[in-house]
Amino acid sequence: MTYKNFNRAILLRLLIIISLSMVISYLLFVKSDPIYVVFASSLLLYVIYNIFRYFNKINQWIAFFLLGIENEDTSLKVPSNKSGNRAIDDIYFGINRLNDLFQQTKASINSKEEYFKTVLNKSATGLFSINGKGRVNNINPAATKLTGLQEYYHINILSDIDKALPDFLLQKQTQGKTKSAIFENQYGQKLLFSLSEIKTQGELTQLVAVSDITKELDNGEVEAWIKLARTLSHEIMNNIAPITTISQVISSYYTRENKTIDAGEVEQSTVLNTVKGLRVIEERSVGLMSFVDNYRKFTKLPAPKYSDTDLCQIIESNILAASTYCGFDRIHLEKILPSGCTISTDEKLLSQVIINLLKNACEALQTGRIEFPVIKIKLIESENSVRLNISNNGPYIPAEIREQIFIPFYTTKEEGSGVGLSLSKQIMLKMNGDITLTTEESGFTTFTVILNN
Repeated sequence: MTYKNFNRAILLRLLIIISLSMVISYLLFVKSDPIYVVFASSLLLYVIYNIFRYFNKINQWIAFFLLGIENEDTSLKVPSNKSGNRAIDDIYFGINRLNDLFQQTKASINSKEEYFKTVLNKSATGLFSINGKGRVNNINPAATKLTGLQEYYHINILSDIDKALPDFLLQKQTQGKTKSAIFENQYGQKLLFSLSEIKTQGELTQLVAVSDITKELDNGEVEAWIKLARTLSHEIMNNIAPITTISQVISSYYTRENKTIDAGEVEQSTVLNTVKGLRVIEERSVGLMSFVDNYRKFTKLPAPKYSDTDLCQIIESNILAASTYCGFDRIHLEKILPSGCTISTDEKLLSQVIINLLKNACEALQTGRIEFPVIKIKLIESENSVRLNISNNGPYIPAEIREQIFIPFYTTKEEGSGVGLSLSKQIMLKMNGDITLTTEESGFTTFTVILNN
């Protein structure tokens, strides 16, 4: 569409309208010729229609251009010739610049899309997105290989891996909800699914990352078994070696040349040494039995029995129990607790966790010989969870110890069993909660007991 000599075209049409108006007046009032009046009037109406159509073509062209931009079509060309009207020429120039910018932006976006598609397709981590109805929007080859999904598939087919997997992927991400989980497919692969939400054009899209962590889990499991075997062998040998040695010594008191001596040959000193040796054997045997009992407790946790309980009351009861510990009376206790906090939990198991943390805090403050020992207890409620912070200003825990502190039978105490914290961790995990350890710049070490609603 071109508009050459716009002003001249408009002026010509106006002159025609004026001329026709004068002719119609002459025919109507002078000649009184109705046939020519009708003909001239029709011609006048056509010229008026033509001038409106002439203007509307510009508006139509602008509307088509904007619709093309909306539909990502920038192929519509702007007239390159001068129209003869400065205002229209300025509009054309502005639209032409806008069209160029859209073309550049579109080319840049297409280039970036191709780049990211290439990166995603080459990624070893599986990635796919699903809409609110569970339909797969985009997926890379790694995700297809791990899950069997294809673009436009519905995630219900993932029930072949695990019946709970589709519901897990469609869950709305709220605070306290699990955003990652491990599922095992029919080939024995352990797949880690991690979720995150993105909002695009008003629609909520779930972005899912899936990776095969079978090897990592197997390596971690082997490493855990090796550590456990070393710990078990270390503890058992520490108790068995003295028992074996003392048994051999006592046996040598009553034998000569592989024959038992007569009772009359036994001296009083031999009897005394025998009694001492038997006491050592008894002590070591009791220690070994205690170690085995702790191991049994760790491996055979009872199933939680849930009931609505006032968490503040549980905390107060355990503080009262902890007050009997040696040195607790010189510890400054700070409590920040609400008037009440009812939660569904197993009171006995939770009390076991809290009293163990209080005991550890008390022992840490005594071991470190802190001048002003402090224990802080703070209960924080949120919509989906309750967090109990138990902090103390005892000795700093190095990073290498923090990484192992929840490992079964790991301990830095001379008389510790290494069961307390690991057992507490297992109890909380069994109750769909957790325990975490953090160290603050203020010098406080904090154990956080997390209870999910």
